[in-house]
Amino acid sequence: MKEMVVYGLMTSILLLGMASADQSENDLMPVNLLINVDMVESPTQEQVFEAEGNLLNLMHELQNKKLKATFSSPYDVIATRIRLRITEAGRDPNFELAMSGNSSHEKLSMKSYAEQESILSRSKEATENARVCGTNEIVAYGFMPQSFDQNQDTYKVLDELGIQYDAGFQAGLLYETGHKNDTWPYQVEGYNFYAVPVSTYILSDKRVPLQDKYFQENGLTSSQWSDALEDKFLEAKETGGPVVIALTTSVSGNGDYLDALKEFLEFAVSKDASFVTTLDLVNMSREEGYAPKANVKGGCATCGQKGEEEGSIDVGISTIQSNNTTEAIAADSNSSSMN
Repeated sequence: MKEMVVYGLMTSILLLGMASADQSENDLMPVNLLINVDMVESPTQEQVFEAEGNLLNLMHELQNKKLKATFSSPYDVIATRIRLRITEAGRDPNFELAMSGNSSHEKLSMKSYAEQESILSRSKEATENARVCGTNEIVAYGFMPQSFDQNQDTYKVLDELGIQYDAGFQAGLLYETGHKNDTWPYQVEGYNFYAVPVSTYILSDKRVPLQDKYFQENGLTSSQWSDALEDKFLEAKETGGPVVIALTTSVSGNGDYLDALKEFLEFAVSKDASFVTTLDLVNMSREEGYAPKANVKGGCATCGQKGEEEGSIDVGISTIQSNNTTEAIAADSNSSSMN
């Protein structure tokens, strides 16, 4: 009898602990970092190294804090030595890789349907090829258009490619009809994918996207950016919405903007933020753990092997062994020739 009483007490304590943990998890504030890996057009060798350093700065900051994030990169970035760092990011279970078109400065809305189909198909394959043979698999579930530029043809191609979400929206600024006030992902009517609204912020009576590039290009200081991040977090914590922040490696990967981001990460963690990938956020919005099985075309970016289907691409990366992969990636990156 005594043993049964003790067992009952232990079970009650365990159940209370689990309930407390569930409550704590539900109280966490979701924060999604959408990081666009960018680079100047026709970069010099020095500019490529600089872009690589910016990406590494952000990766290491997040890895040191064990925070989740989503990285998107256009084809012209993946086709350089930076592909090795993107492959490294793809091996981290806290990071999600999404596709992002062909180049850092493209305007999809100015392209024909056929051109967009070609661009986005190649971008998806290149992203999914950023893996280590025999070690991991990458599935591009999401899409982040450059400069938030897209149109209905883009939507059609995304559905054809089986893309699950499109982050080319801004809460209250760029939205589908009837979704002006939505801050959580929502399904786009007539399509299978979800729209993910980047958070917006009221600055001097004007609503602006919570995007580092916007702040920098409009002459706003890193201090103003830092204030916007913290203010938006506190506002969302009150209203119950997520915070979706659009970052760019060329802006937040170095200097004062990187310092501002570091301060925000410390602040958000201290306030019980729950850092999630964009796919996590979409799954939260539909209240299920949906993750469709991959139908990966193409081969492996790190071994140059093509897949079984025609049309797969080879981005020309030398073989990286699965053992000591991080060290191998770093060594290969230092010795890679420039494209």
